[in-house]
Amino acid sequence: MTIPRPICETMLFLLPGSGHDAKVPTFTAAQAQIMMLRALYFILVVLGVTTPVHADCTDSKTQEPCVATDQWQINLAIGAGFRSNPLYGGHNFPLWLMPDISYYGEHWFFDNATLGYSWQLHDDIQLSLVSRLNEEKGYFHRRSAVNLFEPQFISSMGVAGPVQKVAMKQELSVAEADKRPLALDGGLQLDWFLPGLQLKLNWWHDISQQYDGQHLRLAASSGWQSQFGHWQLGVALAWKDQHLMNTYYGLNASEGEGLEYRALASWQPEISLHWQYPLTERWQLLSVWRHRWLNTDVEVPAGIGRIQSPLLQESTAHSWFIGFSYRFL
Repeated sequence: MTIPRPICETMLFLLPGSGHDAKVPTFTAAQAQIMMLRALYFILVVLGVTTPVHADCTDSKTQEPCVATDQWQINLAIGAGFRSNPLYGGHNFPLWLMPDISYYGEHWFFDNATLGYSWQLHDDIQLSLVSRLNEEKGYFHRRSAVNLFEPQFISSMGVAGPVQKVAMKQELSVAEADKRPLALDGGLQLDWFLPGLQLKLNWWHDISQQYDGQHLRLAASSGWQSQFGHWQLGVALAWKDQHLMNTYYGLNASEGEGLEYRALASWQPEISLHWQYPLTERWQLLSVWRHRWLNTDVEVPAGIGRIQSPLLQESTAHSWFIGFSYRFL
């Protein structure tokens, strides 16, 4: 049987290396993970699945507003706020405009720069194959595509908080480290909808082979309605492996004045609070606050021990915004 050329080319795409001439290719563990992820994407695109996503527009269990399928949801928030940048020499990101764009089809969905394919495992459990840009690059380059949706659109107009930080002379400025790569992550997402609570588990892997690592994130959120509007409290815990952390927060010998600082794996807890108050059918008041602990330790040469990465001026990152939101669709 002759295999059509397009299918042959697709099969070659699944291989993580370029050496396809070998009769019996061998793979490392990392290459095998990348190949499996690409294969999963290919299978879902070609074959599809038959179970629709969780699509109820009112969820009586979580008390959270849901999104109807097969239609775009476009909202734009206008107000004041900023997202901090913990790097030496880095700029804080003023928040003036915050778009919220999503689309949920029967299986495919797009939610603020996360592209995914979902199917229902149970009435309350949903599994998704997802991809998005890795967020770490956003700290190093203000105009990076990551900052468009991760998590808000960052305007270059004006400020609503301190914007310029002064780099200390003995530390490495962000201007000297802005060549950190922009990576594309792919992975799995598991959503579990409980009464008054939503749990979300994400596993991400670098499918672009820029940092060749992986990270996990477990998040829980609970919403409630009061006479003052709708509130949502969220907590999360992220784990980022050494490959990811070292790529973005480690220093090679040329950056470290002859010394190499290797970053360690990191646990990063986070807490957030969202508030919405409807004014009309399309207008509402909106406020967002988030705080994240970064834990960016590096191994110090000559056996001195470990310290916070010399790239960082602060060990936390936080953001806040308050303004008005308008729903277009």
